[in-house]
Amino acid sequence: MTTQGATSRLPTLFILVAGSLSLVLLAALGARWRLERRAHQAADEVVAEVHERLAAAERVVRSSHVDEPLPGSLAEALGLLMPELIAFHDSEPQNPEEVDTACAEVRDGVRPVSELRRECHEAVDRGRPLMRRTLEASRREVGVLPEGLRIFDDPQHPYQRTLLLPLMRMLKLAALEVRLQTARGEADAAVETCLDGLALARDLSYGNAIIGSMVSATSHGFLFFSCAEAIDRASPGGQQRAEVALRRIRPSVAPLSTSLRDERAYMPLCLAGALFARSQLDALPPGARAAAIEMSAKNLFAMDMPPILAREAMLHAWPLMHERIGQAIAVVDLPPDQRAPRLAEQTRAIMSSWNPLVSETIADYERFAVRVDKQRAQLDLLLALAVVKQRRAGSGTWPSGLPSLYPGQEVLLPTVLELQPGEGDSLLLLPEGQTPELSVLATP
Repeated sequence: MTTQGATSRLPTLFILVAGSLSLVLLAALGARWRLERRAHQAADEVVAEVHERLAAAERVVRSSHVDEPLPGSLAEALGLLMPELIAFHDSEPQNPEEVDTACAEVRDGVRPVSELRRECHEAVDRGRPLMRRTLEASRREVGVLPEGLRIFDDPQHPYQRTLLLPLMRMLKLAALEVRLQTARGEADAAVETCLDGLALARDLSYGNAIIGSMVSATSHGFLFFSCAEAIDRASPGGQQRAEVALRRIRPSVAPLSTSLRDERAYMPLCLAGALFARSQLDALPPGARAAAIEMSAKNLFAMDMPPILAREAMLHAWPLMHERIGQAIAVVDLPPDQRAPRLAEQTRAIMSSWNPLVSETIADYERFAVRVDKQRAQLDLLLALAVVKQRRAGSGTWPSGLPSLYPGQEVLLPTVLELQPGEGDSLLLLPEGQTPELSVLATP
C-alpha cells in the first residue's frame, strides 16, 4: 500500500513541479517581453529626438555680438580653418606642468605680464595670425558649428579626433593676447579680442551636449580675468562697446537644459545603439547611425561581465538613464536652492536600482549646473564692470547701486551682484554672498 501510494503521488508531484516551473518560465518570458517592449519604445523616442536635435543644431538662433555681422555661418568660416587649427594643435610642444601653471597665473592676473614664460609668449606669437582669423569667425551671422565638430556627426570624420580642443587652444592664446595688449596700453583692442573670444566660447555651447556646455564654461573661465582687466582700463567708448556686446552674448549662452536634450538623445546611441532594431537604426541620420553601431558595440564589449549578461543589463539600464535625463532637464535651469535638492532626490531614486550599470553611468548634473552658474556670473560681472566704469566716467563717482543689467531682456538666472568699496577708491563687484575669488575690481 505504501509503495503504491508513493507511486500514485509521483504524477501529482511532477505536475506541481512542472506547473511551477512553467509559471516561473512564463513570468520570466513576460518580464523579458516587457523589457524588450520598453526598450523598443524608448528607442523610437530616441530616433525622433536625434532628428529634432540635429535640426536644432542646424538653426542656432543667437544674437551676433557685433553691430554689423559678417555674412554666412560660423560653420563656413571655421570649416575652412579646421585643418590648419588641427595641424597647429598637433604641432605645439607639450610644456612641463610648471610652465603651464605659471602661464595660467599670468592669464588669470595672479602674476604680472612681465613674468610670462618664454614658452607661452612664443606660443602666442606663433598662433596669433591663426587666432585672429579664428576669433573673426565669431562675427558671422549664424552660430552653427562645422560638420565633424558635433556629437551626431560621423565618428570617423577627421575632426572627431580632436573635436573642440584646437578651438580651446585658440581661446587660451586669446586670453594671453588680451593680457599682452592691455599691458602695451592697447586696452580697447584688448576688449575687441576679449569680446570675440567670449562670443566664440558662447557658440561652443551648442550642438555638443554636456561636453559643449563644459567646454564653453571652461573657455569663458580662461578669458574672464584678462577681459576684466581690459574692460577696466579701456576708454569709455571701449566700455560702451563691451556693454552692448555682453548684453548680446549672455542671453544666448545655451542653457544646460538644451545641452541635456542633446545628451538625452546621444547617450542611448553610445551605450545601447547596438540593441536598437534594424529599422530603428535605418531611421537614424548617417552620423548618428554610425555612432550607434560603432560606439555602443565597444561599450558593450568593454563591460566587465559576460556578453549575454552585459546585453540584458544594458537593455534594462539605458531606458532608465534616458528617463533620468528627462527628469533633470525639467529642473537644471532652476535657481540653485530649488535645483540642487530636486536633482539629489532624482539621483537617490535611480541609484536604488539593482542594476550596477545604472549607478556606474549616472552623471552628477548638479556639478555641471554649478559650472554653468559660474559662467553666467562671470559674464554678468564683466557687464556690470563696463556699466559702473561708464557711470564713473560720466559723474566722477561710483554708483551706489547697480541699475538693471538687462533692461527689457529675458535672461536666465541673472546674478545678484554686490558693490563693495575697495582700497584706493576702487570698487569691488562680486556675486551676493560669495567670496572675492569670483569678483572684479573697478579702479578709478
